[in-house]
Amino acid sequence: PPFNSRVRLKRMHNMPGESIVTGPQIDPSKCTLCGRCVSVCPKDVLLVKDKKVVTVNDDCMLCSHCYAVCSPGAISFPWFLKQVKFSSFKYREKILSSKDHSPSEIVNIFRSRRSVRKFSKDTVDDDCVRDLVEFAVTAPSGSNCQEWEFTVVNGRDKVWDLALQVKSFFVKINRLAAKPLVRILSIPFTGRKLLNYYRDHYETVRRAIRESSMGIDRLFHGAPCVIVIHSGMNGSTPVEDGTYAAYNICMLAHYMGLATCLIGFAVEAVNRSDELKDYLDIYEKNRVHAVIALGKPAVKFSKHSLRKDYTVEFM
Repeated sequence: PPFNSRVRLKRMHNMPGESIVTGPQIDPSKCTLCGRCVSVCPKDVLLVKDKKVVTVNDDCMLCSHCYAVCSPGAISFPWFLKQVKFSSFKYREKILSSKDHSPSEIVNIFRSRRSVRKFSKDTVDDDCVRDLVEFAVTAPSGSNCQEWEFTVVNGRDKVWDLALQVKSFFVKINRLAAKPLVRILSIPFTGRKLLNYYRDHYETVRRAIRESSMGIDRLFHGAPCVIVIHSGMNGSTPVEDGTYAAYNICMLAHYMGLATCLIGFAVEAVNRSDELKDYLDIYEKNRVHAVIALGKPAVKFSKHSLRKDYTVEFM
């Protein structure tokens, strides 16, 4: 059932006299009293008392660290936490360490994933998309809130309709930005946002709007599927959480033979348009953190990308 992970160890009454604790459940027949679960708990929820492990407060954040260190399998979260499952490929759970892969291999794994802006017309199976979302929610989240939500637009016609909806938003913005007086008068209300938009994006958007009338999709690059990641803003780090989940999708998609591209223009449009949120059935108070174009690539890269120089300072 849906739940807020910050409502901790809340007792849910199904029947008179019965209650379910949403924190860790300990099977005393399997517990060896090793104490590893107690030492690893970030909220001091567990304690060894009277020769058994017990919960001593209601501050469980459902991080499942206690479950992960319990070799005998004495700890479970039977009502609110589950293992991840995939249907489009075989998966066997295994902890990997530095002995399994070298730093060089890890770097090449991550560098091999590229943002793709040229997609084939092949469709993406719903099971593949579900598996990508299943992997997305294994990403870290601030205070283990896991409050992300996902909206999937799967099907080229549906994606094109979404592109046209976003186009309507930018048509309005470009009409305003094209007027010098409006740009100046907007400063007391929005600062230099409209001026900066005109300088940095107006011409690019104007060209994309014109090309869309010829059936050219400059927004989603012809992708047959779009995944929107959004959430409320009450969590600990909701923006970062959504970004982590998005990159999980991008990495796994690459190794499933799919390609991705993060679409910043779509993020901005949906966050600034109630009409677009209604169109996507996204709660009006939610913020969109990432919009991912997804499909099979129509281009093959033979080298890693080059990077700009950067600055780093050690304090």
